[in-house]
Amino acid sequence: MAFLKLALCFLLFALLLSSYVSAQCNPNNFGSLTGCLSAAGNRPMKPSQNCCNALKAYQGKAQCLCATLTAAKQKVSSINIANALRIPRICGYGNYIPSGFKCNGQTIP
Repeated sequence: MAFLKLALCFLLFALLLSSYVSAQCNPNNFGSLTGCLSAAGNRPMKPSQNCCNALKAYQGKAQCLCATLTAAKQKVSSINIANALRIPRICGYGNYIPSGFKCNGQTIP
């Protein structure tokens, strides 16, 4: 019985820890999205596979993606937020940013 209680406590701790880690967002850590720069410019190109793969980390985290793009825009002035917000849909991840979501004055249709 004590083993069962210990196992349940460990499981609960693991679930809480995974929720905490997945809820974290570090918008200044946009290095993984550098492969998306050519697709996020004023004359966007098709996103690379590396770009699309990097976006997988933002599934269900539209607010984090917006904060990350905003931080990146402060460092790389050529980033066009409206174009950057279209990249998930082009990569086939249309559900990553819900319709009506607002980021830096841009609304996702």
